[in-house]
Amino acid sequence: MVKKTIEANSSGTRALRRAARHFVRRASRALASPDLSDTAVHDARKDLKRARAALRLLRPALGEPIYRRENTLLRDVAHTLNAARDAKVLTQTLQSLCRSHRALRRDPDVAEFARSLQADQAGLRQRLHEHPTQLGRTRRALEQLCDRVMRWPVGTHGWSVLGPASKRIYRSGRRALPTARPRPTETALHEWRKQVKYLRYALEMLAPMQARKVARLARRAEELTDCLGDAHDLAILAQKARVYAKGSRADLRPLFTIIDRERDRLSLEALSSGEQLFRAKPRDWERQLERSWIRWRRTD
Repeated sequence: MVKKTIEANSSGTRALRRAARHFVRRASRALASPDLSDTAVHDARKDLKRARAALRLLRPALGEPIYRRENTLLRDVAHTLNAARDAKVLTQTLQSLCRSHRALRRDPDVAEFARSLQADQAGLRQRLHEHPTQLGRTRRALEQLCDRVMRWPVGTHGWSVLGPASKRIYRSGRRALPTARPRPTETALHEWRKQVKYLRYALEMLAPMQARKVARLARRAEELTDCLGDAHDLAILAQKARVYAKGSRADLRPLFTIIDRERDRLSLEALSSGEQLFRAKPRDWERQLERSWIRWRRTD
């Protein structure tokens, strides 16, 4: 859970600016570790996503030019870490499937594919250590952003900024909810997952409002992003397996069957959960949060 970022007796926009700087700095420090681990990369990616969520909550105060400049930087930095993240997740996802399905554990082609994934992961980790130029540029960009953040012109606003921004985040997630049934495309699910993540982190940053409804919404969004994340990891694994099977002529049909079944199950679960989370209209949703904000500020 994100640490408390807003306080009843201080400006919400300034508190979120401090939170954005905190997340950017923490991501930069994680990437500066001489022994850059998979965990450090994972933590840095999460902090970059949280920084982008804080940026979205500040969007009405910042204005579009500043928002787009900083959001583009954070997005591009995160993209440089995608390969390292995917290499680890592919191995973990296949291991999880093998633990759950005895037939996969006994399949020699699956075992060889698993060794190929592990080799890819080790090779990528070695390249990051042997060729740190890109990583150095990434850290410098984050350090420069840290210097800029506290100069962001956010003013001393409260719900007049956070309300419209939170509604926009919620509306984006609601609009991205896939309409194709029973099997939405991976592209649609992936885009939806990104929007739900922003909502999740925004709600976590608003959690100090001490409203049970906010905490409940944050938990629902977290559960939904976890479900969508698992489905996304399976889709990436299937794509990688298809490339491997084509090049090696390995028979991975049992693996594809299990991946398709698991992905369909997760997709249906996510769609059902998402319809509950995004049931309210954006304006009604924002008004509910506004009432919680007013009560919180008055009781301080």
